[in-house]
Amino acid sequence: MSIRLDDDLADLLAQGAKRTRQKKQNLVRLTLRRYLPEVIERESVKISPAQITTLAPWPRGALSKAYKRAGKSDERLEAAAAAAQGKPSWED
Repeated sequence: MSIRLDDDLADLLAQGAKRTRQKKQNLVRLTLRRYLPEVIERESVKISPAQITTLAPWPRGALSKAYKRAGKSDERLEAAAAAAQGKPSWED
């Protein structure tokens, strides 16, 4: 896996490689092994097991109103489609 480093990180890595006499690649591995679990733990988002999403629930009655509205629009659409069709004919 290749990654691009900011200039300041590349300079710090080069300085660390000179001072420790480790290769840059090995220095990155050592640093990740030592500190990555702490960083992951610190940066992870804590979600309670009961809460699956961060969305607020709908207000009481809003869902039933939405279903009623959707049902009416379906009926109007079907009525309009039926009215738009021509009368059936045996000669078609």
